[in-house]
Amino acid sequence: MRVAYIVRKNCPRCSKIVERIDAILPDDWERIYEDELKAHFKDKEFRPLDEINADILFTIGGDGTVLLAAQKAKGAILGINMGALGFLSEVEIGRVEETIFRIVRGEHRFVEFMKLEIRVNGEIAGFAMNEATIHSNRVAKVRNFKLYLDGIFVERTRADGIIVATPIGSTSYSLSAGGPIVMPATEAMVISYLAPVTLRIRPMVVPSSSILEIAVAGQDQECTIILDGQKEIPFTSKDRVTITRSNRPFRFITIRRDFYSKLREKLLKDVVN
Repeated sequence: MRVAYIVRKNCPRCSKIVERIDAILPDDWERIYEDELKAHFKDKEFRPLDEINADILFTIGGDGTVLLAAQKAKGAILGINMGALGFLSEVEIGRVEETIFRIVRGEHRFVEFMKLEIRVNGEIAGFAMNEATIHSNRVAKVRNFKLYLDGIFVERTRADGIIVATPIGSTSYSLSAGGPIVMPATEAMVISYLAPVTLRIRPMVVPSSSILEIAVAGQDQECTIILDGQKEIPFTSKDRVTITRSNRPFRFITIRRDFYSKLREKLLKDVVN
């Protein structure tokens, strides 16, 4: 078994979690340490994040650390939350030892989450687990977005931006923009607008088999495509972005029985049965 440790930048506490996990894992399990850990460990196998390929990726930080690992590294992710919400993280720091023992005993399962493939003018620009956001690159400057679905024109809307989210990403930026929560097992994409200049527009849920095309009307209308808050791609009215479901999903490790327990724990904290 090969495991890798990926930590939030400038987080000395994260290295202590690595030590706690290391003390439990079997000696014959191979360890890989992200370069960020060089300041805290010696005589280890360090690698840049984009060169890490392991059976299990232990990400220690917040949701941003999970998304960064999903963007750059290869392997099934187990998120350990050192942040605020940590919706993408499986484990809180008070349950680290319990969880690692269960993983060593094989009391876990793998789940797959849908991934978006983003192309600009036909060329692959990147992938996203949560969402792809096309946003005006100037504050308080709206853009005129044109949306096409499977080659058919759908609508034209003035807004600050447009979000295309996966089901797991529906609990993130899309939710803040008024989009619905979509269960991870649902084969769909969520389209939400940021500050639309109209009362008629509402978020849409479309099949995951759809081909979404987005263009910006006008001349010299500069925007930025942001993938999971981690990667930025310039985009202008001369370009067209295509968003589809990738045929290679992200893999996560979970010890939970269902998604609803996480939903109650992270977002619906005051709900009781």
